[in-house]
Amino acid sequence: MFHPFWKKDEAVVTVDYVVVMAALVGVGVWMADTTNADLSEHSAVIRGEMQGGMFETAWDADLAVQPDTDAGDQCTGADTCGTDGGTTGGGTTGGGTTGGGTTGGGTTDPDPDPNPDPDPTPDPDPDPTPDPDPDPTPDPDPDPDPTPDPDPDPDPGTTGGGTDPAPPPATGAVAGCPNNAYNGEPLVSDGSDFGSTYDQTITHSGYTDLRTCGGSFPYARGFFDANPTYSMYLSNMDQFSTVEFLIEATTCDTTILIRDAAGNYFFNDDYVDWRIHTRSRLQLSSTADLNGRVDIWIGGWSPSTCSSTMQVTGY
Repeated sequence: MFHPFWKKDEAVVTVDYVVVMAALVGVGVWMADTTNADLSEHSAVIRGEMQGGMFETAWDADLAVQPDTDAGDQCTGADTCGTDGGTTGGGTTGGGTTGGGTTGGGTTDPDPDPNPDPDPTPDPDPDPTPDPDPDPTPDPDPDPDPTPDPDPDPDPGTTGGGTDPAPPPATGAVAGCPNNAYNGEPLVSDGSDFGSTYDQTITHSGYTDLRTCGGSFPYARGFFDANPTYSMYLSNMDQFSTVEFLIEATTCDTTILIRDAAGNYFFNDDYVDWRIHTRSRLQLSSTADLNGRVDIWIGGWSPSTCSSTMQVTGY
């Protein structure tokens, strides 16, 4: 029965392959048994180095693979961080048994923290550079109060006087003898506008004969109202030697009566030529007596209502 089998060669290749494979399997089993201990030891060492944070190279240098957060400042090299007896995760790697035993005497953190971000170099953006130029020094001299009125209105007194901010308004037409208890059209001046002609135009009236008003007035004929035509509030009149008051109309014969701040009365009817009845003028040289309230009545030679222009000039 075996004779034909030995003589047939159709399956010889298959037999050869079977024999070769059997031999290879045997060699593989032998190699696995022979290298099992070494491979186990080396794999344990590699695992310990990887988990211990240091890797031992063939160049006798320690290559940091992962920071050893447990070792801290004590981890300075292979003797403290590597496999030669150093501690890794609280146990020893080099001091334990390999092959069936534990690698190291302690436990290794199975899930170590990933590499922490190193401190950036350089430090993050510093605080903005402080303003090298601090706010300018505040104005050492605060704005002064507004300049006071250099020429305040004359002080009020028994003869009348102006007061800031404004003199009293005009009283209006009142029949009777001239009386400074009433107020005329207010005018205020410190003389700075007297360098040239100072003109004012107004409509006035007069129906009371000055001759019937008693001895307080000069003996003169003129018809006036009780209220002044103008109440002037003057200051700094001492700068002049003479102040002139000129009244001129076109349709009536004018007269003028002035009471200065000292209480003195002055009267005039016709100026220059008695035939020119439309003008009246007074020139007062006691200019110091003009500082204060000066009342001016403009009337006529006869009872009338008229429009006149008053010109005031300082010399």
